[in-house]
Amino acid sequence: MMRSKTGPKLLGAMLLMLCAGHASAICKWKDADGRTQYSDAPPPGGRCEGNIKVQPPISSGTAPAVPQSYQEKDMEFRKRRVEKQEAEKKVEQEKADAETKRKNCESAQNRVAGLARGGRIARYDANGQIYYLGDDDVARELADARKQAEQMCK
Repeated sequence: MMRSKTGPKLLGAMLLMLCAGHASAICKWKDADGRTQYSDAPPPGGRCEGNIKVQPPISSGTAPAVPQSYQEKDMEFRKRRVEKQEAEKKVEQEKADAETKRKNCESAQNRVAGLARGGRIARYDANGQIYYLGDDDVARELADARKQAEQMCK
């Protein structure tokens, strides 16, 4: 089987057209041997069977990257470092908040357990005198303590 010599020529012509950077047409025609040929001009004494439009390469619309100066690189480094420190600080604050919430929940649950256990519950008045809660007072405090525990342990 004989290889066509037009393949590399065609590829070269296509690459040249693409690299040219402007839209152009490539002429398609058949030579005397019946082989399809491509060129940027019609054959001598003949005419094109069809034109293939070649579009210029599409640019991304962004300017090529310009090397940064050391000052710009330093500013970007400092910005990244500050952002990292802020993120770490936020994570630490979230951990501290979670620990405080856990402790408050535990304290509220302990209060509920103490009130539910029963027995005599004493309080001090404004003068420092001790007084004991009745059953109704204990039931009210227990209900309040359960609401508080429910809110704090969400």
